[in-house]
Amino acid sequence: MTTHYHTLGIPANATTERVKQAYRALVKKLHPDLFPSESDAQAEAQRRIRDINVAYAVLSDPERRESYDAKLNIRSKKEHETLNNKKHLEQVPGRCSKCGKPTLSWHTVGTVVLCQACESRASSGSRRRNM
Repeated sequence: MTTHYHTLGIPANATTERVKQAYRALVKKLHPDLFPSESDAQAEAQRRIRDINVAYAVLSDPERRESYDAKLNIRSKKEHETLNNKKHLEQVPGRCSKCGKPTLSWHTVGTVVLCQACESRASSGSRRRNM
């Protein structure tokens, strides 16, 4: 997802003056009159200028920017939570945590799994310590 900050090429904590500078620089660079008439480059420049104008309209107005940032924050938090939930619930083929051999089972990400050989070594080692 492209944000208004990305469109203007500025960080989210940019000042109003920095927003204005970025806007002016992009308009000078991408103004459609700088490209040959009826060319693909001119059409692309027109599209980019529309995006730049929308981004500047939002980010140059403190109230609209605050509202936009709030929406952006909510969206990014939801995307982050969804990604984390999927990551924790994802089932992967089991591999031994010690030797890396397949365990012939499935488990969730982050689970420690041992193959039969490593498991028997671990249990026999603990029996020896107890004797």
